[in-house]
Amino acid sequence: MPKSGDSTELRATLHKRHKVLTALATTPQTKPQLIETVGLSRSTIDRAINTLEEIGCIERHRGDYQLTQIGRVSLTEHERYKETMDGAVRARDFLNALPDDAHIDPVFFNGVTVQAAAPHAPESALEASITQLETTDRLVGLAPVILSLYTDVLTSLVRDHGLQSEILLQESTLDSLREYYQDQFSAMDMTDHFDFYVTDQELPYALWIMERDKHPLAGITVHENGGVRGVLTNDSTDAVRWAREEYTQYLDHATRVTVDAPQ
Repeated sequence: MPKSGDSTELRATLHKRHKVLTALATTPQTKPQLIETVGLSRSTIDRAINTLEEIGCIERHRGDYQLTQIGRVSLTEHERYKETMDGAVRARDFLNALPDDAHIDPVFFNGVTVQAAAPHAPESALEASITQLETTDRLVGLAPVILSLYTDVLTSLVRDHGLQSEILLQESTLDSLREYYQDQFSAMDMTDHFDFYVTDQELPYALWIMERDKHPLAGITVHENGGVRGVLTNDSTDAVRWAREEYTQYLDHATRVTVDAPQ
């Protein structure tokens, strides 16, 4: 057994013997069954079993090897860590484009989908998200920048699908919205579909949540040089919960405003 409080050996073994643990998580197995299931040599399986027994992750019961409680917990956390790191690696180019003080909880990378912007068509990264919006009842989010594509899409979705939106902007972003787009909103009688809030905080990214009865979706749009660099999305319960909490923290320090009257 590893020393109390020291997980170094456990973590190293989980990485090296992951296939055997995963096989036993499905069903208890004998040694010959493990050899066939995992596809490793008998000597390798022998070493894996000995090591996993020594650290308390598996035990033998009536001829079958099975996971212990610590084995199940350790495997679950190891797989969670692996999925999170895989997601972070897929998103690394976009993460490095964010400000140094930008915070994204690691749970967002577990199962994240990454859409990269094409060099000559940056809006291409938004296509999947725009399609998802067609089945969304309500959109809430942070808007560090205002792009004509965003307002065009939102007004179209309000007109065609009755989308409700709550947008939190920086003060400078609100000025841009008023200057360029207030006529569009008022002319189409869409003021009842939009709630705007403004904050004096710097918004590090465009964090948004598509609220709907089934499968709400959280996303982060990363901008660079005034354009879209990429989009990260995740519909897991943990990712959506974090996105809602993060958005609420900004909303709690924001002020509701209108786009048709100076403040």
